[in-house]
Parts: sequence; structure tokens; C-alpha cells
Amino acid sequence: MIRQEDMMNEEQYIRNRMGNGNHFRVPDGYFDRLADSVMSQIPEDTKDTKPGRVVSMRPWLYAAACLLVAVLTATAYFLVPETTGQSVVATTTVSASDTYVDEAADYVMADNNDIYACLASDF
Repeated sequence: MIRQEDMMNEEQYIRNRMGNGNHFRVPDGYFDRLADSVMSQIPEDTKDTKPGRVVSMRPWLYAAACLLVAVLTATAYFLVPETTGQSVVATTTVSASDTYVDEAADYVMADNNDIYACLASDF
């Protein structure tokens, strides 16, 4: 935690070194002319469009993305065989079971020799 004395010493050092003046200055009247200079740099639109009518492509892109997702989902649902889904579930169950065994072995701090000895004693 910073002590109050240290903060005061640092502030005093900075004031002695930099002074108390405002170092952020802009030319006189800068903000009065700013809007005009920015507007003069914007190119004028030369197209023959109706005033106030702006056409955005964003809704069309959203619609195309939704259509693509719908087509891919329908294709996956109707064309993928049923057995593929079952094997995925079985694989997930096996990997979850392996994870449990690995965690249990780590918990009891059993190495391979201990596991082999336990399995051999069952025979």
C-alpha cells in the first residue's frame, strides 16, 4: 500500500520538474473551425440516389446466413445415418469412463505396477 507521504513526495517532484502550467494547448479558435475543416474533407456523393434512402446489405447477409444454417442442419439431420450418432455417444461414454479411471488412479497415487498387481490378483 502506498503511504500518503510517498504520494505527496511524488506529486511534489512532478510539480517541481514539470511546473503547474497546462501543457495541452491548441491554437486559438481551433474548435470554432474544426467542424468546417472536417466537413470540407468529406467527399460529396456523386451517385444519383434519392435523398434519405440508404440501402443496407446487412439484412440480406443475415438472411443468407440463416438460410445457410438451416440448409446445413437439414442436410445433417436427413443424410447422416443413424448409426453414426450412436457410435459418437458410445465413444463419448468410453472416453468419460477412461477419464474417471485416470482421475481415480491419480487420487490413490497408483502406478502401472500397482494396477497390474491388482488385476493379476483377481485371476
